[in-house]
Amino acid sequence: MQFVDEARFVVLGGRGGDGSASFNREKYKPRGGPDGGRGGDGGSVVLRATEDLSTLEPYSYRNSVKAERGRHGSGSNKVGERGEDVALDVPVGTRVYDEEGLLADLSEPGESFVVARGGEGGRGNSSFATSTRRAPAFREKGLPGEEREVRLELQVLSDVGLVGLPNAGKSSLLSALSAARPKVGDYPFTTLTPKLGVVDERGYREPFVVADIPGLITGASEGRGLGNRFLRHVSRARLLALVLDASEDPENAEAVLRVELHAAGLSERPTVVVLNKIDLLDDELREYLRETFPAAAQISAETGEGVAELRDLLESEVRELGEKGGVEPGEPGHRTFRPSWEGVRVEAGGGEYVVSGEEVERLALKTDWESPEGVEHFQRELDRKGVVSALKKAGAEPGDEVRIGERMFDFQ
Repeated sequence: MQFVDEARFVVLGGRGGDGSASFNREKYKPRGGPDGGRGGDGGSVVLRATEDLSTLEPYSYRNSVKAERGRHGSGSNKVGERGEDVALDVPVGTRVYDEEGLLADLSEPGESFVVARGGEGGRGNSSFATSTRRAPAFREKGLPGEEREVRLELQVLSDVGLVGLPNAGKSSLLSALSAARPKVGDYPFTTLTPKLGVVDERGYREPFVVADIPGLITGASEGRGLGNRFLRHVSRARLLALVLDASEDPENAEAVLRVELHAAGLSERPTVVVLNKIDLLDDELREYLRETFPAAAQISAETGEGVAELRDLLESEVRELGEKGGVEPGEPGHRTFRPSWEGVRVEAGGGEYVVSGEEVERLALKTDWESPEGVEHFQRELDRKGVVSALKKAGAEPGDEVRIGERMFDFQ
């Protein structure tokens, strides 16, 4: 399966079912009352994090995902069936965005998020019966489900991220540290996708995950080279290991890596420096590097020299971060949607009056405009909610056009 770390598509919750306008017609019940049941709610689109996926490829060519609509209500107070949800499995580490920003960060297996809620089912005429209105002949229509375009972004989760310039030997190091067997070639940009390996030694308290991040180059944080789109994967690592090619100007390589990490806002992340390929150096150069990089681990992923010591160092650093409650970077989990204002707002312009407000717009959507009784109920509700008074205060007179949502009508 191809590695894809970004996908964009439209999600639509199912429409709610319409309520029923029905009357009891049983024999021997000449005065059977209204018995129309409500419609079922529409299904929702749900994203669910799973460890069984490591890529967003299943969604790379999808244009839209729509949940099932609710069934209509019927007589005998029968409620319509609820529409089925659509559950989409995504890799652990998937972030969900819309045009307003982050919606959810699915960083735990089994974690889920409702990305498009189904519409509410409409009430049947039995719900409107009162002591003074015993035979209502109108019902409500179901509401449409939520609709939005979302962008899924996969950020690989790891304890240790191996960061380095192309051909620094990160893939070979991942193979030496863990049971992972990434493809390794003797040319730049060998790693095109993040690779994960699990380090699970008998003496360790618990295993930890190491990620081989594709090579960075100068200007990566500004969109250059292969590494720019994989900086997101670096951002999810708790500890960064800066892997330097000891045989190819390691001082400059470290400077480039730190500049790019700073530009990406990751300069405060805990780091260890690893000098790789020391098997290519003589004793004099090794001593020079010990003086230049006194805290660095000197290893050879090719021969295995120093790898066991590095493995122990990484385990110790990861364990210490865990005991300190290591910081998980990024924005917090779910964003809750709330209207930016409440109540009713009336605006005049363009020869019409526009009434806005979540509750009143829902009322207009639920109204059965083909039913005279339904329209009368809508008008009564506008009066009860203070919309009629607000329109009069705004200067509306009988015959003026009023718009609520997509519905136009004359003010009376």
